Amino acid sequence: MKKTLYKSIFLLIALLLLVGCNQTIEESASDNTSKKEDATSDSTPGKDAVISGAVVAAPIDNARVDAYVDGAWIPVGITKKGHIHFSDMEKITTYPVILRANKNGTGQNSKNYDDFKAELRGIMMSKDDIAYLTPVTTLAAKIFELNGSSVDAANEAKRKVTSLVQHTLGFQDIDPFADPLGDGLLKHEVLQQTFMVVLNLGNETDHSAMLSFSKGIDKCAISMQNNTFLGAAKQSNAMLTKSIAEYLTTQLANIQSRVCILLYDKDKNPDEREKERVQFSKTIHEIMTSELRNDEIPECFILTKILEGSDAFEQLTPEVATPQQTNVIPLTFKVSLLSNADNLSGITEESTKLPVPTFAGGFKISAVPEKGTLNEGQLVSSNEDQKITAGDKTYANGTEFSFFFDCKTSPIDSKHYITFTAVDNPAVTYTITFKVKAQDTVAIKSVTSTGAPKLFIFDEGSHITIHKDSVATIADQQLVASVTPAYGTVTSEDMSDAVMIQFKAPEGFAFRGDNITRTTMILSVMPTAVDDSFTFAIPNTFDIIAIEDSPIGEKVIPIEVLDQKTGNRLAQTSTPVYFVPASSVGRVASISITKEPLADITYNRDVADTDIVLEPFILSCELKTWYDVAEVPKDQQPSSPMTQIPSLWKLRFDHDPTEDKGFKDANGIYNNEVDIERYASSLAVNPIKFEFHDFTSFGGSDCRLTVKPFSASDTISLYFTYTDDPENEQVATGSIILREQL
Repeated sequence: MKKTLYKSIFLLIALLLLVGCNQTIEESASDNTSKKEDATSDSTPGKDAVISGAVVAAPIDNARVDAYVDGAWIPVGITKKGHIHFSDMEKITTYPVILRANKNGTGQNSKNYDDFKAELRGIMMSKDDIAYLTPVTTLAAKIFELNGSSVDAANEAKRKVTSLVQHTLGFQDIDPFADPLGDGLLKHEVLQQTFMVVLNLGNETDHSAMLSFSKGIDKCAISMQNNTFLGAAKQSNAMLTKSIAEYLTTQLANIQSRVCILLYDKDKNPDEREKERVQFSKTIHEIMTSELRNDEIPECFILTKILEGSDAFEQLTPEVATPQQTNVIPLTFKVSLLSNADNLSGITEESTKLPVPTFAGGFKISAVPEKGTLNEGQLVSSNEDQKITAGDKTYANGTEFSFFFDCKTSPIDSKHYITFTAVDNPAVTYTITFKVKAQDTVAIKSVTSTGAPKLFIFDEGSHITIHKDSVATIADQQLVASVTPAYGTVTSEDMSDAVMIQFKAPEGFAFRGDNITRTTMILSVMPTAVDDSFTFAIPNTFDIIAIEDSPIGEKVIPIEVLDQKTGNRLAQTSTPVYFVPASSVGRVASISITKEPLADITYNRDVADTDIVLEPFILSCELKTWYDVAEVPKDQQPSSPMTQIPSLWKLRFDHDPTEDKGFKDANGIYNNEVDIERYASSLAVNPIKFEFHDFTSFGGSDCRLTVKPFSASDTISLYFTYTDDPENEQVATGSIILREQL
């Protein structure tokens, strides 16, 4: 999809930024002309409106702002030219509160009136707080939600995100929760684009990518509960194979281009704009090269159980239920402190073995229970002479402990704590909470999702959208919660009397059965005993119905274990699922660049400003249908599951087109992209291979690519689409790095 430079500028400005004000919260049904009039109007908001905060990448008008109050989203304001205008602050009755902007996708860039499709979120601490909503604060809002939405949870979420911005991403002088407008706009834009590139969240010009923006943020936040930001990012970005610092050295030109386009002034003439671009590029390069120092600091603790005769990985939960008795079996565990340069799977053999931490930092024990004995090492009986007390002693990363908890005289429901604190960063802590329960109480250790398959096939929809009222039948054992008790001998009857299971439908969907449609499904039934756990399954007499048009693809169904008497949450988990219409289930859902090319494509520095004929190479990529993405076993898939493959393929520099850089065609014209269907050895074989060789000696053509690089290190991505929908481009996982030979 070829665009002129200036059309690209206009489009990207519109999609990158979100900010604004207006006195009403009603959704406009006006046409484009009236929208332009509204966007350029300087009318004063109503007298009840409070201007406070911003929704940012650049100014966006007409983005509705909602607050999450008492379990529901309530409209409280609207945006215009960079500021949130609150007109219903009295509706927010509790703080901290999550704010979201642009859920309904009505936001428009105030300069060119193009649509902005991403939903951004932030945390508002009090009625006097100034809330800023950016891609980075959206991650903080999700962490806050996952951790219980308390004041402590808000502060911890903000601390985590500030640390990853200043140390992991390297923007040491930026407060991500400060005003991103004014003099700090350029630095904040560099930060936001860097953050989005690391998480592979797509470009704001790609409307379909922005519709999945929230899903990408949610996935990162959930992963960060048991991993570092680097570990979470690697799950979303296949190109992030090493450290974030190393990866960003290959993305400088990409980030610079994205930010430059964002901040262009469209009202200037081409000469002025080019001058502005050069100045922006210089300043952004200075920001990137001076800021990204990436200090290694503690980020999180991972505690794992040590099981007799086994080195299997089993993570210790923060809350441990224990019966009111003198425990003779110790809790033996290993304390691992991960830095922001660590990835959990990298030190645990893909989470199958006990961690072997590499970070040199140590930790202290800042709290221990009065009841019981904490010893260092793996012991079978307590050693009172070497009982550990809270203090300043530093323990090496990876130290093992045994805890003998004597809670026979402790009150029921009393709590006792062991807290570990990182020496180099006291804000990084981990607390094990021991909660005393009656011996005959059914205490819950954990809940996991064991249902399969994860693919839900709806009866109506397109390759983009599941239509409203479309239905997917829930198969037997497809949505299952497996609950494990903490201790004691528990029967199915005991478990049924003690707990009920709640499944929450993804946003835009509901469960339907017994002539009732509901967004939550509560099971209060007799579970099935399986080994040491109990399973609760939604019956196959229920289905899932779309209550609004929704994008196809990955969704999340939260699962909670609730106390049968009080309704309090005892444990929680979630399961990723895939919602796809029947007509699209055999369509290619994802493409990954595989083993070829084997390494970066390099060239000599002395030819950097000339046309370079690249050495021959093969581009190999694997195609996956929705069956594959949802991990449906091959023997449960149709004999020919792939019913349609992409027909249009492009290689594209992550840089906007110029007149003298990029791919050079036979007519001497440069472009940032090249069509490559003709280079495919076969479009009917998986994996597909594109061969860029010189075939002249065999009577063929010279199919090598000629390029003039944009920078010393360029990223080239693979895009694909279909003849029946050429505008809906998707990008393959992985990329080609073209760089100067060092």
